[in-house]
Amino acid sequence: MKLLRYISVFSFLVSVLIFSGCTVATKDTFSKEPAQLQPFTERLGNYVFPIPSNFSRKDDLSMIYENKGVVRAYLVYVGKASTPKLVAFFDKYMKKNGWKKELFIAGEDTVISYSRDNQLIVFKIHQSIGGTVLKVLLTTK
Repeated sequence: MKLLRYISVFSFLVSVLIFSGCTVATKDTFSKEPAQLQPFTERLGNYVFPIPSNFSRKDDLSMIYENKGVVRAYLVYVGKASTPKLVAFFDKYMKKNGWKKELFIAGEDTVISYSRDNQLIVFKIHQSIGGTVLKVLLTTK
């Protein structure tokens, strides 16, 4: 009888932890989509580029390599924005910062790349159930 009670209490606690963990992760991970995307300037080494201000970088999923002032990075941001809004956002603000569009591929995942001098930035936009995942690669041509 005691064993059955312990199993029931343990099952209940595990259920509560799993349910509350999922709720918190979803709430913290994705925000509401704003009517208009506002830029936040991200700076890594010589790379200066805009990210929508409602997106946050996931450092546990990102990798930054820096050696003697040279930066290469794979960055992951999460937030909420439609793919067309993000494409328009990057076209507007990357151009303002002196970046030239190199590539645009639309599909299930949209890929856009921009270059400036010998620098190259590749954005990959992925829509998921709870929001938008934006993957950014900083490299050279």
